[in-house]
Amino acid sequence: MAQIINKSNHLRKEIIVAYLKMIVCFIAAVFCMILAVYTYGFSLIATLVLGVYIKKMKTNISIVKSGLEGEKEVLNLLADLPKRYKVISDILIQGKNTSSQIDYVVVGSNGIFIIEAKNIKGTIKGKTGSRYLTQIKKGKGGREYSRQLYNPALQVKGHVLGLTKLLNKNNVHSYIHGMVYFANEDSKVDFKSNDIVVLSKSKDNLLKYIKTYKKDGVKLTPKEQVEITGILKKQVM
Repeated sequence: MAQIINKSNHLRKEIIVAYLKMIVCFIAAVFCMILAVYTYGFSLIATLVLGVYIKKMKTNISIVKSGLEGEKEVLNLLADLPKRYKVISDILIQGKNTSSQIDYVVVGSNGIFIIEAKNIKGTIKGKTGSRYLTQIKKGKGGREYSRQLYNPALQVKGHVLGLTKLLNKNNVHSYIHGMVYFANEDSKVDFKSNDIVVLSKSKDNLLKYIKTYKKDGVKLTPKEQVEITGILKKQVM
């Protein structure tokens, strides 16, 4: 079993904060309804606005919950890597004008792996290098609809750059392998990236890919692995 450095997740904090906001809004909406008796109904406008906001927040909470479930599942999966691997989750790298929130970094003798996990359903289509991808899925009534989502391969490119700079600052120079993993069995991925590997649960074995990955010139000694892991532990959120 791999060594898991961090089991916490910032998404849990986001959900708690979102629930607190929703409770406050609900209380405010009830207060506005009571107040309507004394304001000839004018405060009902505020109640309607709060109602729309609460509905939007419920949708956002549902999305974050789905992401949290996916990341938890991937972390449990990565834990099944051999014990020579270290898995660090939920890393924040702060640059001068940018920041990178990385789902997972796996460190082993055969390299450093950045993994961005996506727990989304449907068909995901896009062209290599496209800024946005298209997610096509069916609603409850069977009606098909689509939405745009930011290309996670571009997101991982930014993560690779941020982590490379961080390691270079600490006199560590090693190749970093970027990956996007679609963790939902109901996702059908129809796009590729020239620089980032794209895998999906429905057709790829993530653990096998990591364990058998080889790149010429990449071989980390136990000492180097410990050093890299130590640097990353300081960036855990």
